Amino acid sequence: MATLAAAPWFRARLIPELKNRQSLLYCRGDHSYRQSLCSRRRSFSVYASAGNGGDVRVRFAPSPTGNLHVGGARTALFNYLYARAKGGKFILRIEDTDLERSTKESEEAVLRDLSWLGLAWDEGPGIGGEYGPYRQSERNALYKQFSEKLLQSGHVYRCFCSNEELEKMKEIAKLKQLPPVYTGRWASATEEEVVEELAKGTPYTYRFRVPKEGSLKIDDLIRGEVSWNLDTLGDFVIMRSNGQPVYNFCVTVDDATMAISHVIRAEEHLPNTLRQALIYKALGFPMPHFAHVSLILAPDRSKLSKRHGATSVGQFRDMGYLPQAMVNYLALLGWGDGTENEFFTLEQLVEKFTIERVNKSGAIFDSTKLRWMNGQHLRSLPSEELNRIIGERWKDAGITTESQGIFIQDAVLLLKDGIDLITDSEKALSSLLSYPLYETLASAEGKPILEDGVSEVAKSLLAAYDSGELSGALAEGQPGWQKWVKNFGKLLKRKGKSLFMPLRVLLTGKLHGPDIGATTVLLYKAGTSGSVVPQAGFVTFDERFKILREVQWESFSTDVPLSAGAVTH
Repeated sequence: MATLAAAPWFRARLIPELKNRQSLLYCRGDHSYRQSLCSRRRSFSVYASAGNGGDVRVRFAPSPTGNLHVGGARTALFNYLYARAKGGKFILRIEDTDLERSTKESEEAVLRDLSWLGLAWDEGPGIGGEYGPYRQSERNALYKQFSEKLLQSGHVYRCFCSNEELEKMKEIAKLKQLPPVYTGRWASATEEEVVEELAKGTPYTYRFRVPKEGSLKIDDLIRGEVSWNLDTLGDFVIMRSNGQPVYNFCVTVDDATMAISHVIRAEEHLPNTLRQALIYKALGFPMPHFAHVSLILAPDRSKLSKRHGATSVGQFRDMGYLPQAMVNYLALLGWGDGTENEFFTLEQLVEKFTIERVNKSGAIFDSTKLRWMNGQHLRSLPSEELNRIIGERWKDAGITTESQGIFIQDAVLLLKDGIDLITDSEKALSSLLSYPLYETLASAEGKPILEDGVSEVAKSLLAAYDSGELSGALAEGQPGWQKWVKNFGKLLKRKGKSLFMPLRVLLTGKLHGPDIGATTVLLYKAGTSGSVVPQAGFVTFDERFKILREVQWESFSTDVPLSAGAVTH
């Protein structure tokens, strides 16, 4: 790993060029001891070897410039799981140095989404901690302090190049087919030249001196050994001319001063590790272990983005997903415990999680599987909690007059197998309460029912309702229905599908649905309990049987064209 280790002590070993032997740098805590100054020639290789002690401290550091992407949520989850599994601390730091794009609303949304997922942070906004402040915008004095330290040590110099000069350098490099790196115009400037520019008030940046030769090698906990040649980098800016620090400098100072032991982040940050490692070394800070997690990909293996549909945690919450299902699914995007088990609670994930089992390859985001998994989690909830969640949804949607009670319990029990998302419950109940009889009879699927003599069953059913026999049976619940339907079947000399399919169509107006007996009893309760809002599209039994009485069965004959009225009734 990028091993100037995040341990109580570390030794960063400089692997010297043969002609230019370098010294060893030892650090203990915040103190550094140099055996000798680095040689004049800027050429070396770095391989860091980590110590094994120290407390685990990880961080999630989002930029509040938008909603929390599922990729960011997974990164936060892996950090959280690693910290909890190791008995360490999970720190939340807000990287809001992009003043133009960062907003308080985005920060609040990120905090809300993390809390909804159950990823409680030990230090950070709203909690505090001894390593604060936890917003980069409040840490400028710290960045200034360390940039001045680097200037005094010679690791950083003032660069007075204008934007025009920098663009010209890029053009020349492009013509020569060279990397677009800074040429070092001010790296060797004399003190007199610098003083002259300062006296003129020329704007300047702080540039970090990068060795011209050599390489940097890290041992990534997920990707293994990763190395870079330093000649591809060039001297880079750490402080802009307006006094604002650059991302890589902020991150390094923050992670070092917050004693971060392990940096678990997305693979798109892997190239930043080179700059950050050089800054760690120059400041004499212990370097954390690094683990770069692969990207979450869309089904077409491109980077998951808005064009693929919902991608933020807040969107999935609003769509009716449960936090425990989101956490379970995100954990499986690039990780597994080595078994066939796919279902984990957050506590079980903490128990099972190891960084060694995180995959190098990208993980495909499968929204169909996420939906299925959410349904499994939803139906595994304790009945009281499931009733509460769905009951509140129905009441808020204006379908029921209450969020709890016998009707709610019976409706949830009947419909839950067809509900994968909380929002599905609205459609499920609304569909149950509707009565699309004419549409069903006019459909191709309705033809076999018509041919099976459904009109004769309708006559006998109307008689049972008019006599009060059916209502009396339904008032007794399931036992009453079972007794009635048995006798009704004997009367018509029908049983099985020949009995229950016509009854389903006549009583519910549909060809498919949950158990017909439980459905019919529930519809009866809906009409007598006052649990359903009148405007919810509920067709009562009185209204259903009125419609049945008006059906002109001959208009549904396959040999006679359907009248417009029959279809749109």
